[in-house]
Amino acid sequence: MIFFTFLLFWISIQFGQIIEDSIAYVIVLSIGIIHGSNDFTILKKQQKNTTSFLKSTAFYLFLIILCIVSYLIHPFISFLFFIILSSYHFGEQHLEDKISGSKILKSMLYTAYGMLIFSLIFIENLKDVEVVMRNLTGKIIPNSWIETMLVTSSLLLITLITYLFTRKIKPNIQIVREFFYILLLYLVFKTSSLIFGFAIYFVLWHSIPSILDQTKFLSGGYTFKTMLEYLKTAFVYWLISITGLVAAYYYLSESLFNSIIFIVLFAVTAPHVWVMNRMKQ
Repeated sequence: MIFFTFLLFWISIQFGQIIEDSIAYVIVLSIGIIHGSNDFTILKKQQKNTTSFLKSTAFYLFLIILCIVSYLIHPFISFLFFIILSSYHFGEQHLEDKISGSKILKSMLYTAYGMLIFSLIFIENLKDVEVVMRNLTGKIIPNSWIETMLVTSSLLLITLITYLFTRKIKPNIQIVREFFYILLLYLVFKTSSLIFGFAIYFVLWHSIPSILDQTKFLSGGYTFKTMLEYLKTAFVYWLISITGLVAAYYYLSESLFNSIIFIVLFAVTAPHVWVMNRMKQ
């Protein structure tokens, strides 16, 4: 993870935005999509019988419909909710094995960590964020909001981790190492485009660790054989997703395509977070 982060960091310094964004699209459309392609397989393993699986599947689909409807009603609020939900999801993946405590405490830590990551990405790409927001929602996130998010998430993260140590809960977290990780990611975000910076975190720091966790849950561990089985199971869902995206790219206008991409991303994020949360419990 560290090696490939440094490699992509070097690429962000040596090459222009076209190369960066091309790499970003490739890794997101491959590894990024695959990491969410086994949700139904995980749901099926969690359920004791067919009835329970069908109920869970129905709820999964309900969440997708709910997200689509919410975006159509109020795109800006939906985008903000997407950021908060994704922040929690990023934090859960990165910190779940490193901290203990109440659900509320862990949820606050997860969200604070994810918000810090997003704010670091946004703060270094303010103009690009404004363009994306205008295209998706017709509004922008004020720069002051992003600055406030950065300060608030940083202070909250420091406060909560300090609380864990003072309460002798003994989180399994190396402060110096985590600080180094965040500093490294900040340098990556500072030198890369918005899409490339997000892709580096999303794929290397989130999707790959998530795939390993999912493989361990489904097969009891991760070997070459179990990883291959994971990819085989995910392939059909991945192929359907890619086919749909390619068709949308060729047949829709750029602005409509961007909106469709976000709607799909938002719609599948909510149920995916629900499935991952249940898996980790």
